[in-house]
Amino acid sequence: MAKRSGEFELIARYFTPIASRSAASLGLTDDAAIFSQTPGTDNVVTCDALVADVHFRAEDDPVTVARKVLRVNLSDLAAMGARPVGVVLAAGYNRDLPEEWIVAFARAFGEDCLYWQVDLLGGDTVSTPGPTFFSLTALGEIAPGRALKRDQARPGDVVAVTGTLGDSALGLAVLQNRLDLKNRSHHAFLTDRYWVPQPRLDIGMKAAALETRLAAMDISDGLAGDIRKIAGASGVGMILQQSRIPLSDSARAAVLQDSGNWQSILAGGDDYELLLCGPAAQVSRLGADVTVIGTVTDRVDTILMQDLNGKMAELTKGGFDHFSNT
Repeated sequence: MAKRSGEFELIARYFTPIASRSAASLGLTDDAAIFSQTPGTDNVVTCDALVADVHFRAEDDPVTVARKVLRVNLSDLAAMGARPVGVVLAAGYNRDLPEEWIVAFARAFGEDCLYWQVDLLGGDTVSTPGPTFFSLTALGEIAPGRALKRDQARPGDVVAVTGTLGDSALGLAVLQNRLDLKNRSHHAFLTDRYWVPQPRLDIGMKAAALETRLAAMDISDGLAGDIRKIAGASGVGMILQQSRIPLSDSARAAVLQDSGNWQSILAGGDDYELLLCGPAAQVSRLGADVTVIGTVTDRVDTILMQDLNGKMAELTKGGFDHFSNT
């Protein structure tokens, strides 16, 4: 195996060109970036870590890993309604990882930064005997007091989601040979959703621009788990309709093949869609990519779902728990 370049050579060769668009980065030649807050805005900051064989597979293509590293953080900014401004990347590469992998990662990361109009402001690069990992801090801006938060849901609100749910979890099942739909196009769609999240920045910013009360978060740990975070923060309960949960054609094929795949859709995670609660009239202004799936109730921390047969089920973090006459 060819000897890999040292830390500073890797930064100078592959990451400094990405940072060159921003004067704030100082060309990555100093210990920190310098930037000024845009007048009349609040700053929004988020940070996520991704570890090989925990958040992505060690054998995954570096191009898809790079996009995922950036986009899961942009999804957090979307959930706050913020506009992305810049990112700081800390990378720990397994010492046996070939430099070609890092080259491909850096190229894809730079291309995705350009696509989302985000500047690389700095970071750190190390070699490790353990698994490859990334920690990315993303910075965003939003009008003062307009950030979307989890504690704004009220009884009588509708519950809505963007896009379709469950595709990423089903895609991972395909990659792990736990799901076979006998259809290449379905497999390609689902695995792409696992590899490359689509942060809903446009809808998040549109929601913030409504200047109305809305609760929001991104769905990273599965609808069944994440919906409880809004319910807990807002002191409310929710009733959902399983029939209203938006599914892609590929996910629909999966549940038609085996209804047990509903558990992956509800609790599998890595959707990176938005979960929103607010007045029906306001939510309806967010467009056709937003689907109402239920209502907010005053039954604190009680999350129920009406199943496809019209029966009521309690929705726990792992999916359906038990049926009742509630």
